[in-house]
Amino acid sequence: MWPSRRRTALAPAVALTLALAGCASAPPVPSATAASLDAPREWNGRFSVRLESDGPEGRQEAATGRFSLLSRPTPAGRALEVDLSSPLGQILAQGRRQPDGRSSLELSDGRRFEAGSLNGVLEQALGWPLPIERLPDWLDDRFQAVLERDAAGRAVLARDSGWRIEREPRRWTLTRPHPQGRLLVVLLLDR
Repeated sequence: MWPSRRRTALAPAVALTLALAGCASAPPVPSATAASLDAPREWNGRFSVRLESDGPEGRQEAATGRFSLLSRPTPAGRALEVDLSSPLGQILAQGRRQPDGRSSLELSDGRRFEAGSLNGVLEQALGWPLPIERLPDWLDDRFQAVLERDAAGRAVLARDSGWRIEREPRRWTLTRPHPQGRLLVVLLLDR
């Protein structure tokens, strides 16, 4: 045990050291966005796709269902997986993109498509371009051009890859011109 006088002399030094330690800045904590880029990310919801024809017949094609989108890190980069199912839950298509872009899509009837992008195989199989590869960035609020933001700073109107994107909480409306008219995609996000 130290003599009482020495303890009294050290008390201000210890207090000063503790105070300075309290003022020292802690190492920066990664932001949620940065941390999430190193972890798998998953989104689920419902979709509807409608091709509105400009032709004299005004023909429309449409599809609805559910989707699951998984973006996961690999040593070579991020891989992307998408499952499309009917409104009743039957798997319609399963698509996979490797980090190098090689992609495949298998339909419920066993047909398989391959291309250099996931968007490419979806267009081959479904006949419509869908922005599946851009969705993870859009869901993280990253767009080529933001046209309008809400009070919290989130993009509510943007353009990216030929798409016009209108965002409301949990509801997205995507539109783009199509050789036969206009393509309209609505996403309702569960999470």
